Amino acid sequence: MAVAQFLEGINEEITDIRVMASKYDTSRKTALIYIAAPKADLNQVMSFRMRDEEGEITVRDIRSKHLNGKFIGLEISHEMGSDAAWNRFYRFMERMGYA
Repeated sequence: MAVAQFLEGINEEITDIRVMASKYDTSRKTALIYIAAPKADLNQVMSFRMRDEEGEITVRDIRSKHLNGKFIGLEISHEMGSDAAWNRFYRFMERMGYA
């Protein structure tokens, strides 16, 4: 079973995912993952983990998103520098049901 977590044991629901490829190097891709209502205590968030039967992908680039001064969610930026990293991420998204 695939899960997305900020903290151990607290599964998060991914709101939106956007994938972009580099204009100059198509093997470089970036996935922007949005979570509108995180369940985890935001004061304890240090990384975002995507776990499945293959293992774990850990991302530390997490940004708080605000609109008119109000919190609207978190944005996780996962950069993939190779086709192997992209394929691994895609398999995870398939298991989560987003691909």
